[in-house]
Amino acid sequence: MNLDRIYFVVNVSKSDTLPVLEEMVAWCEGHGIAAIPVSESAPAEDASAIVVALGGDGTVLRAAGLFADSGIPILGINIGSLGFLTQAGLDGWPGALEHVYDGRLSIEERMRLAYEAGGTRGSVLNDLVMTGTTDSRFCELELVWGDGIVSAYPGDGLILATATGSTAYSLSAGGPIVVPPAACILATPHAAHKLGLRPVIFPANEVLRVRARTEVQLIADGDFAAALPADSEVVVRRSDRPTRLVRLADAPSFFRVLDAKLNWADSDGRRRAD
Repeated sequence: MNLDRIYFVVNVSKSDTLPVLEEMVAWCEGHGIAAIPVSESAPAEDASAIVVALGGDGTVLRAAGLFADSGIPILGINIGSLGFLTQAGLDGWPGALEHVYDGRLSIEERMRLAYEAGGTRGSVLNDLVMTGTTDSRFCELELVWGDGIVSAYPGDGLILATATGSTAYSLSAGGPIVVPPAACILATPHAAHKLGLRPVIFPANEVLRVRARTEVQLIADGDFAAALPADSEVVVRRSDRPTRLVRLADAPSFFRVLDAKLNWADSDGRRRAD
């Protein structure tokens, strides 16, 4: 790849961020690459650029939202505690940028979910959550697929996640792990008041509708998106534009990352097998 520009999305609330950013800018200057900070609006498509998300998984999600329509690949550099979506940490960023500069990388496309509710619309990389208001966390929802109701969901809400988001909020609510870059829509109930309810995985190209029988909040990739009145309907489908993540040539496998980040079971046996 002919790398001419790096757009930086930075979590400035972390104390280590700004010194590392200065070092990265100096690296860019030494390689003849323009370093461009981005905070609110992203450029259009740029085939000669990547995005560096400097922070943690939340920063990668923010970068993915900012660049949702541009298709510019995102490289996550972790300064956070988890870093499941990142490719390198504080000690590894120079090597990560050299990998990109030398073309030792691949681009992995991750499905996004597009949503629409009245005048509110957007897309998410991880998940869209419908939950109760600040006055009452309890809410009543109905999930509709095709011409029929999948189920009513009385409880704390419903999580609609991608494969990427299956290791985030959905997992903590009892949802399955889906290996990216698999494409699907995962519906996971949160603290449901029905013991028989279980997560359901739908094909990626289906359209789901969630009817709110009570007032609800819409949370998009962890950020408040809208407050919806009772009898609102949220339409969720696969987005036309995926998020493109940079994967370095020597990056660990998906299940090695599960080992390191989420204490995946039987890691010793798999290491012996390797």
